[in-house]
Amino acid sequence: MLTVATLLWESNAASLSFSRIYDESWVAKLCNGFARHLTEEFRFVLYTDRERDLPAHIEQRRIKAAKPDYGTCIEPYELSAEGPMILVGLDTLIVGNIDHLARSAAERSKLGLPLDPYNPSQACNGVALVPQGMERIASEHRGENDMEWVRRFPHRMLDHEFPGQIVSFKGDVERNGLGDARIVYFHGKKKMHELAGHPVIQEHWR
Repeated sequence: MLTVATLLWESNAASLSFSRIYDESWVAKLCNGFARHLTEEFRFVLYTDRERDLPAHIEQRRIKAAKPDYGTCIEPYELSAEGPMILVGLDTLIVGNIDHLARSAAERSKLGLPLDPYNPSQACNGVALVPQGMERIASEHRGENDMEWVRRFPHRMLDHEFPGQIVSFKGDVERNGLGDARIVYFHGKKKMHELAGHPVIQEHWR
């Protein structure tokens, strides 16, 4: 079965200002987005620092790190020992059918990562399509920067495989609209709660 994974922990000294606003409501809205746009069965797993008040269908796993930081975002890769996975941050919108992206996660042999909107010569980790068998990404991690770490492993650029479908809000949607987007990821400042009047947020962040 496909796993969809994300993370939530209480902000701490390692948290940048733009990631101090997440709570359980963001988890629920993200799960709802996948449920609306994915027709195949999946499980939704939240990595968290403590038990959260969330619906029972959201599986909660305790973060191993005593003081979570962005490197903690590597922990969910251990789930790929059990099957394919889509790994996203809480600042992600699912805006169209993603059945084909789920199939790609199951069928691919390399990680699928988006191009870095600020440096398109390299990948970023706003979204990851993770095939089964990539658990060494978690088991061999020793605290390295999460984005730099995943770039060390063989990967293909999702922008080339699925042009215009996995996009940055600031880099693409804000200027050009949704187009054929299916997944929109946010990075840095301006998150969904700050853009509540935007029609894309009104329609898809619920």
